Order: sequence, then structure tokens, then C-alpha cells
Amino acid sequence: MEERNLDLNDDGKIRLRKYGEGAPEGGAPGEGSPDEGSPDEIIVDVPDFLSADPFAEGEEDELAREEGVRAAHAADAQMRAAYEAEREGRRLRARRLYDEAERLYAAGDLDAAGEKYLDSGALYGADWRPWFGVVRVQTRDFTDFSAIDDCSQAYDKALRRMKPEERAAIAACYVPRLEQTADECAVRQEQLSAEDERIRAEARPAVLREYKLSRLLFAAFAALFLLFAVAGGVLAMFINAVQGWQILIPAVICLAVALVLLVVLAVCTRRFVRARGAKVRNARAGSTPQGEEARICAETEEIARSIIEDLTK
Repeated sequence: MEERNLDLNDDGKIRLRKYGEGAPEGGAPGEGSPDEGSPDEIIVDVPDFLSADPFAEGEEDELAREEGVRAAHAADAQMRAAYEAEREGRRLRARRLYDEAERLYAAGDLDAAGEKYLDSGALYGADWRPWFGVVRVQTRDFTDFSAIDDCSQAYDKALRRMKPEERAAIAACYVPRLEQTADECAVRQEQLSAEDERIRAEARPAVLREYKLSRLLFAAFAALFLLFAVAGGVLAMFINAVQGWQILIPAVICLAVALVLLVVLAVCTRRFVRARGAKVRNARAGSTPQGEEARICAETEEIARSIIEDLTK
């Protein structure tokens, strides 16, 4: 029997007994027990208790969980420290590559500088300066925008990573030059467009004459070719129906003339196609060399003003 003593006010004690322990079979708990206790004791029958204390087990589980949480936090802190150390190392290596690219750029070796800028950006992409260096190389320090499409991604990355004060500093350096470039391109584009229109207007009468003549020749020889070809074909159908040379000779002549006309028609067709193309180009603005240069000036102006807007917004 498992006993536990409880202090009473009269200095007695309560003795706790498991159900059925010491009781006769079929009897009520506590009845007929050989151990009825002393007069100073009160015997209470209770269920059997667990051999282990459940509260003690709960405390052990809680301690284990806390220990696991502390271990996980320690491992996470260690991983974060390792990541930060690796990140700092990459940043330092990227900075050395950027400094080397700057030296190459200052020396005029733009291709080598561009490679170093790309290596620096790939190693530590959070820095905007290598990406901006790529743009400077591709645009020849914002003086030639013919290859700007090749560095559009680097341009976007540089703008996204710039702080407001850094963007303001870049704007102070490049915006005046870009505004001058845009204004010059606008004036130049207007002059070239006027020159393009003048040249096309002067050439238009001759172009139209050639187009009309080539169209007339093409239509005439096409009609003649069809006439002789059809005639020769019809006569050839009756060669065996008529004895002698009366049908054979005209059929051969018609087919021979049709063959010659076919060659002439091919030449006229080629001439007509060229004349028609010249007429279309003459009617289209910008088809002359001056017009093509005017188009380039307009694109350059648009790009320059777009960059100004990006740097100043």
C-alpha cells in the first residue's frame, strides 16, 4: 500500500490506500481490511497513482523544447554570421574590381573596363556603380547612344539602386551635357528634314516620268507577249489537222516571237519594279541620306531627354 501523510490540526494523519488493496473479494473498498489503522488515523481509499510524476515529465519536455529552441537560434545566428561574412568578402572583392575598371576607363581601355564593371556587378549586384560604369562604357560617357539597347538592363539596375542624393550628384554631372546634346540634335534634325524634303521634291518629276514610262512599257510588252503566246498555242493545236506548212510555220513564228517578248518583258518588269520602288521612297519622308541622319538625330534627342527625366525625377 502506498501511504502519504497529511498534517491535521489534531496532529493525526490520513492514510491513503489504493482501491481494493487489503479488501476481501467482492467487498467494498476498505471493508474487511486486515489493516484498519489506529484510532488516530483516517484511512481513505484512492485510485492507484502513476509510478512517475506527470508534472515532472512535463517540466522535462518543456526544458527539452527550450533547449531545442536555443540551439536553433544559435545555429541560425551562426548561419547569419557566416552569410554576412561571405557577403562582406564579396563586396570587398567587387570593390577592387570596380577600382580596377575605373583605372582602365580613365586609361581609355573601354572594352577591358566594361568587362571589369560586369565582373564587379555580378559579384556584388547591390552596388549601383558597376552597372552605371557599364552604361558609361556603352554610351562613351553619354555621347554615343547607338549601342544603348545593349546596356538597358544595366541602366535599369543602376537607377533602381541609386539613392536620391547619388542620383542628384549624377544629374548635376550629366544633365547639362545631355540638355545641350538634345538641343543640338533638335536643331540638326530640323535642318536635315528640310534638306530631305527639298531633295525629294527636286527628284520627284524625274521619278514620276520614269515610273510612268516603265509602267507603259511593261503593259505593252505584257500584252504583246500574251497575244503571240496565245496565237502560237492556238496554231499549234491545228498543226496535225492541216497538211503542209501553212499552220506549222506561223505557229513556230508566233511561239518564237513570244519567247523573245518574254525576255523583253522580264527586263521591263525589272525596270518597272525599280521605278515603282523609287516612287514609293520619294514619297516617304526620310528616304534620303539626309533624312536617315535626321531620324538618328531625332532618336538621339529622345534618348537624351529620357535620361534627363530619369535622373531628375
